[in-house]
Amino acid sequence: MRQMLPLACMGVLLSSTFLTPVVSAQETRGGPSTSLDAVTVYATRSPQSAFEVPAMTSKVDTDAPGNAMAGDVGDLLEFTPGVEVTDGPRRNGQTVSIRGFDDEAIITLMDGRRQNFEAAHDGRFFIDPSLLKSVEIVKGSSSAIYGGGAIGGVVAFETKDAADMLLPDETWGVYTSAGYRTASKEYSPVVSVYGRTGSLDIIGMAAVRNSGDIKQGDGNELISEDNLLSGTFKVGYSVDDFNTVKFIYQGLHNDGTEPNNGGGAITTSNPIVEKTVNDNQYAVKYEFDNPSNSWLKPKLHLYYNDTRVREEDVTGTNAGRVQTRDLSTIGFTADNQMSIDISETQNHIISYGFEIYHDEQEGTTTNAGTRPGVPNADATNYGFYVQDEIALDTNAGRFLIIPAARFDSYRSSDDAGNSQSEHQVSPKISMSYLPNDNLMFFGSLAQAFRAPNLTEIYASGMHFPGAFPFPPDNFFVPNPDLRPETVTTFELGAGLKFNDVMAENDRIQVKGSWFISEGNDFISQEVDIFAGTTENVNIPNARLTGLEVDGTYQLHPVTAKLGLSYVEAENEDTGEYLSNNVPLTLVADLAYSATSIESIFGVRGRFAAANDKVGSANTPTPGYSVYDVYYRWLPSGPGLDTLTVDLGVSNIFDKAYSTAFATLLEEGRSYNVRVAYKW
Repeated sequence: MRQMLPLACMGVLLSSTFLTPVVSAQETRGGPSTSLDAVTVYATRSPQSAFEVPAMTSKVDTDAPGNAMAGDVGDLLEFTPGVEVTDGPRRNGQTVSIRGFDDEAIITLMDGRRQNFEAAHDGRFFIDPSLLKSVEIVKGSSSAIYGGGAIGGVVAFETKDAADMLLPDETWGVYTSAGYRTASKEYSPVVSVYGRTGSLDIIGMAAVRNSGDIKQGDGNELISEDNLLSGTFKVGYSVDDFNTVKFIYQGLHNDGTEPNNGGGAITTSNPIVEKTVNDNQYAVKYEFDNPSNSWLKPKLHLYYNDTRVREEDVTGTNAGRVQTRDLSTIGFTADNQMSIDISETQNHIISYGFEIYHDEQEGTTTNAGTRPGVPNADATNYGFYVQDEIALDTNAGRFLIIPAARFDSYRSSDDAGNSQSEHQVSPKISMSYLPNDNLMFFGSLAQAFRAPNLTEIYASGMHFPGAFPFPPDNFFVPNPDLRPETVTTFELGAGLKFNDVMAENDRIQVKGSWFISEGNDFISQEVDIFAGTTENVNIPNARLTGLEVDGTYQLHPVTAKLGLSYVEAENEDTGEYLSNNVPLTLVADLAYSATSIESIFGVRGRFAAANDKVGSANTPTPGYSVYDVYYRWLPSGPGLDTLTVDLGVSNIFDKAYSTAFATLLEEGRSYNVRVAYKW
């Protein structure tokens, strides 16, 4: 498999150069979203060219062909290099991994709000993909500006605004869509109303998603039922030309039937439950932006998230038992940016800010008061950061030098009287160098950390009951001495982009990097079957090394995209492999815009080598190849110019496969459709 991946990578790129255009070039509404001039906002907190910034980033357009039919976040991110969506096909248990770091070592943001809900079985965030405008992923250490938890990077979800739906001359509109996926018998209608008048803009979106059991590649069905209602409501008000206030509400309600651990098979210790999820998020944002004032661009953000999960056992020895997990977060951020021109060849963008947030968790069970593994606990975190983006234009080329540092402090405690208090400084220095417009080199050295979460520190009670041949019941052991993870990452990379390479008006861009992360006090869960204990402990020394390459080739009407990633992780003291390993994985997407028939055709694939570098507690998994095809029709006739029809088949060969370290097979072949119309 490893020998095939480089050949496949080269083959897809080269094959695109031999596809001769058969239609004239023209702008196509809703065409392939890939842009070689993409801009990243989250990598440095200010707009920067994704090619020139000294970091690896990806941005997913949720309305692009192939993406618009996504049933969950896993479908959206499946073809993003360096990103894994783990824990199987059930949406409630899915979590995101970047460069082998799990969701606890990644900061997840929703319109800038931290998503701190953490549960090994219930996922981290709750959002219907049809409400999203984009997902931006920053890969690699980001604690210097985002604080604790950004060891592996940042996943930033952005929901739709009225401005995203309206053309410049429009003041109001209505959007409707309906979709269906055969593998889960899922239908998904969406309706949105939006408008703007004077200083006010408003959007309301509501999405329903009802699905049944999931058909897997081996023909079996995975018990999973979701009845989901979600929506967003935003009101923006411009006080004057410079001051803007925005009010945001986002909510989700889901009644589902699945095992307690959605990422596992049904067993006596993992019974079927009736699961109800309620997630409500509220925010107020203020922004001042006067183009003539380069010293003052403050942004203030106050938010409150409340996530409640209720589970009632349907099967097993505890049938009728009701367990709950509630987590609320109240947070506030204040940021400012100054742009200073030292000379015609030197500019500084200085960003600085403050953040504070408080988490409070409560778990209950009808059996014994406090839910096992869900401690009643709270934590307060605050931090200050400063960053200077130094742009230098010299005779030898352009430099972008970015020093940054952040101080964080946190304190947590539980109802049993245990507590923990720590602080940390996270520095980072990164630089990119462009000798000309076609070539760039970059490097970075950063230290990041993540504090242990409330469950990792204070969990107690029964984890799972004993069963033959291992009779002891297994209990959580609190560990208030658990130390924060600290990781030092060194990264080197390069990129190139050219026009008119193999044909007139073609464009190619490739960017890649190699990185090594040295970790101290990695947090790992140890389950001792014979002793009957589960405890989170620190691994003193760990090392992750990896690579990532992202490339795009465009020659109208063809767009080809490729991504390659690999991570190897080991315990430096014992030499044993860790569960952070990611096998060599290639993702590819080839799209063809047939403008003469107002259509876009595409095929994409994900190819993974065997996951055979595993520790003694893990099971190797074989490699796999999985393919999707998609089609979009964009008619331009009278009354049809706002109609979009998407058709697709995911996992077209009905492959039975599982991703690295997953215990469940993924979704089998699914025929998908979505029809959208703007009024």
